[in-house]
Amino acid sequence: MNLSIPKGSMFGLLGPNGAGKSTALKLLTGRIKPTSGRIQVLGLDPWKQRKEVFKRVGYLPQNPTQPPEKTVLQFMHLMARLKGYDKRKALEIAREILAQVGLGRLENLNVTKLSGGQKQRLGFANALIGEPEVLILDEPTASLDPEGRIYVMELIANYAKSGNRTVIISSHILPEIQRMTNHIAILADGRVLTAGPMWKLTSKVYDNEYEVQCSHPEELLSYLKNEGFECIFENGIIYVTDIDDLSEFWKTVPSICSQNGWELQSLKPAHDALEQVFLNYVKRNEMEVVIQN
Repeated sequence: MNLSIPKGSMFGLLGPNGAGKSTALKLLTGRIKPTSGRIQVLGLDPWKQRKEVFKRVGYLPQNPTQPPEKTVLQFMHLMARLKGYDKRKALEIAREILAQVGLGRLENLNVTKLSGGQKQRLGFANALIGEPEVLILDEPTASLDPEGRIYVMELIANYAKSGNRTVIISSHILPEIQRMTNHIAILADGRVLTAGPMWKLTSKVYDNEYEVQCSHPEELLSYLKNEGFECIFENGIIYVTDIDDLSEFWKTVPSICSQNGWELQSLKPAHDALEQVFLNYVKRNEMEVVIQN
């Protein structure tokens, strides 16, 4: 794996389960030792200089755990002390961050009493201690309900904007990566299939599958089939697949609806740009693996 992460970027590691995302993050944070190659984080070797990396890097593992005998505040106070703060400052920082992630009212609750989503927020709060220069988040919205996902995504975005900080996010949820990051790398089978700025990777992607909704779907379906388009009709939506000439398709559908007085309600790609990029690279990799085997 060869990967360079720009300073100050919101960098997304994207890939199917088992692609190697969590392993890569464990290597970046010194949790495991590389068998070969070289890793640098802020110019430091995360395995040989773990103490220095710990002071400058915040990390949220995929399944964060906390000591069962601690309350929420006690856990945060302990972690702030480990970052080097004195008792008074550590308590101040702990309370400040707990309020920031919406756990202030639960500071005296034992960590074992927290829900899965609350434990995830506490793990995120721990990662923010010390205002790290690099924030590494492995599936940061796992276990969160929709409201919690939106809340945490906003926290991540605000944190990145508040300084020249680098945020690395691992996820297999494409819409979240698209919302939270501006650079991405797509991984599969422990390899980087592609990497670069989000806009560059998605700028030339055109989907050849479209969804169409109109006031007279059965009539439009019949017309499109007569014109030679491959179509499927499900739940009131026409799915047009394997479109050879997109520009012609874009002209045809609005034109026929207008001529017949049908209301064209929706005409959009079946996949968004990032999803299409992801599918293109992962499918291509699967084909290469099959050929090699």
